[in-house]
Amino acid sequence: MIKAAIFDMDGLLIDSERIIMQGCIQAAASIGITYTQAEYVELVGRIWTDSTRLMTQQLGSEENFQHVMRGLNTYLDACNHVFPLKPGALALLKYYQSQGIICSVASSSPTPHITHRLTHTGVLDYFSHVTSGQEVTRGKPNPDIYLLALQKLGLQAEECIAFEDSELGAQAAIAAGLRVVVVPDLRQPSALVRSNAHQVVENLQHWLDNHQSLAGCVI
Repeated sequence: MIKAAIFDMDGLLIDSERIIMQGCIQAAASIGITYTQAEYVELVGRIWTDSTRLMTQQLGSEENFQHVMRGLNTYLDACNHVFPLKPGALALLKYYQSQGIICSVASSSPTPHITHRLTHTGVLDYFSHVTSGQEVTRGKPNPDIYLLALQKLGLQAEECIAFEDSELGAQAAIAAGLRVVVVPDLRQPSALVRSNAHQVVENLQHWLDNHQSLAGCVI
């Protein structure tokens, strides 16, 4: 029986990646740059410093990057930078709470983004700990953020399970020694991740429906 569940946030708990991606595509188009989903997916799961560096390269200059960021912020202002929960997220959090399973977040996003988004979706209070990409030097796929999350929990990897949507995030959780459930969002996991993941499921509701009734094993 596990003692804690560690969740990624964007694309896993909240449906944010598609909205942010569309904002980036529109902002890039406004200065004549075709920005693609394939390019955006390369950013998913990275800490801010890494994603900033990569996106600047993709867009061709710091000036273009700053323009796209301004356009993205304007785009997101329309929804107050708030995104809907993914299917099954709230139900799974409620179930784990009822079973005494500690829930924690390990997200590459900056801490203010994490607290804002989880507060406005009404689920922040389900988490005992929040670990941000701002707290580590090496971002996903390195295991650092998950190792720090485990340290905060005071638990060993074998006592926990991780939930991830991205390739880099899943690699980080696996490298930290965690059992990881992959819930693909913008891209399906690689064969390497599939072979090392605990399970790949369609959404968090599917995981809950198939596992909450397992006798003596709350996973």
